[in-house]
Amino acid sequence: MDDPYELLLKRRSIRSFKDEEIPEGTMQKVLTAGRYAPSALGLQNRFFSVVQSRSLMKKIIAVAEKNGAAYISGHVPFYNAPDVIVVSAPEDFRYNREDAACVIENLMLAACALGLGSCYLCSVLPGLRDPEIMKELKLPHGYVPCGCACVGYPAVPVPAPKSRRKDDTVFLR
Repeated sequence: MDDPYELLLKRRSIRSFKDEEIPEGTMQKVLTAGRYAPSALGLQNRFFSVVQSRSLMKKIIAVAEKNGAAYISGHVPFYNAPDVIVVSAPEDFRYNREDAACVIENLMLAACALGLGSCYLCSVLPGLRDPEIMKELKLPHGYVPCGCACVGYPAVPVPAPKSRRKDDTVFLR
C-alpha cells in the first residue's frame, strides 16, 4: 500500500481467518513494526510472545473461562487465526497498557499493509495473566500480558468501514 493515510482508513478487525501459515519473513516485518511503536520514556518496555500452537491457544481460552471470562456460545476468541501475538510489559510500569496498545496498533497496521488481517483482543487477559500460562509465554521476570492481536490471512472479504461520527470533536481556541 503506497498511501499511509489510506492504510489507516482501510484497516479493519478481521474475525475469520484462513488456515494458512504466515511466512516467517512476513511475521518478522509485523513484529518489527511493533518494535517501532511509541513507548513511554523511550524505554521500549515490551515483549512479544508469538503463539502458533493451537493447543496453547485452546488452553489460554479454557484458563480465561476458568478465571472469569465469558463468551457467547460458539464464539472462538482467537477466530482460528494461525498466530496470536501477545504483548507484555513490566507489571509495575505505570504506562504498560498504553505502551502495549501502541505496539498492537502498529502490529495491526503492518499486518494490513502486508495483506494480513488482525483483531485486537483483551477478552482473554484472564487466561494470559494466569501464572501457568505466563510461564508458557516465556515472559521476562516481572512482565505481564497487556493485550494481544490475532493475525492471519482473511478468510472472507475485508468489510467496508462503517460511517463514522462527526460530532465527537471540539476545537478549543
